[in-house]
Amino acid sequence: MKRTQSTPEIRHCGSLLTYQDKGTERCFGYLFNFPGHGVYEPTFGKLEVTPEEARTHNQLLSRAEVEGLDSNCAVGLGGMFYTRKAEGRPIVVTWLGEEVSREVQVHGQVLSFTRKGMTFRGRLRRGEDCFAFTRIQ
Repeated sequence: MKRTQSTPEIRHCGSLLTYQDKGTERCFGYLFNFPGHGVYEPTFGKLEVTPEEARTHNQLLSRAEVEGLDSNCAVGLGGMFYTRKAEGRPIVVTWLGEEVSREVQVHGQVLSFTRKGMTFRGRLRRGEDCFAFTRIQ
């Protein structure tokens, strides 16, 4: 992976890994461990963290995405999740596979899902299992 920005100072090692960005604390994205080569993050490239720290960060990030959806996702806001099949039907999951919703409808390339009384909609792209979504209700 090629580094696209200079690597900021990593904060909170051993939990959710964050960094300062113009006075705002931000969370790193999902981390990828390549044994023998190190741990990488898509925006910043190689990070000086252990595979165990990366695993902990990814697990906490996955949970935070779901908790954030439940607690902070207002109409018009959204994010990115993934689709998988379970018992022959599509479900919505985080990158780590944590279940978000089994209440999923697909019409053509449009995917809608509900969770805790909220409705979300996104567009599927051919050959991809990730999709961006927006809360619509």
